[in-house]
Amino acid sequence: GYTSEVSTCLMNYRWYLIETLEGNWVGFALVNMLVVLSWAYRIILFAYLLAWEIIPRTSLYVEKKQLLTFIIMFMGHAIIGLLSLYWLRIMCRGGLKSLLTFNKKKKNKCADNGSAVTFSFGDDIGRDTCSRDSSSERKGKKSTYSPLHIVQTGIDEAKGWVDGTLFLNREKTA
Repeated sequence: GYTSEVSTCLMNYRWYLIETLEGNWVGFALVNMLVVLSWAYRIILFAYLLAWEIIPRTSLYVEKKQLLTFIIMFMGHAIIGLLSLYWLRIMCRGGLKSLLTFNKKKKNKCADNGSAVTFSFGDDIGRDTCSRDSSSERKGKKSTYSPLHIVQTGIDEAKGWVDGTLFLNREKTA
């Protein structure tokens, strides 16, 4: 159980290195390899726990009428194991070279208030967050991704469902 959290410490240190390193460093490659190995161990651990510790005890949970507990435990381990597999795939997608070398990326310079954005998860996974948020604002249009606009759109759509106008609008666009 707790040994699966070793990868969390390593991921935090990896993120710190990504944010602070200015150039390639051999320690970065070492940390990345440890992250991949600990993540692979995590996947193996969750598979082992499911196959040899949780599933064989199904009859005990049925006998004690604790099916909800069993289902939550089984689904929790299965979901975390699958998510770990997904994230390992994401980490290794660039190949061995991307794991062993560090290339400083340019910081995202788009934000609503004009200041530099210091962290964006979209940047870390390769998504261009600048083109989606600020391109419409640069053209003088209101951003469709602002929280206020999203809430207002939801309210308008809910009113449309209630009074039946949403059905008319969908028929006209179809």
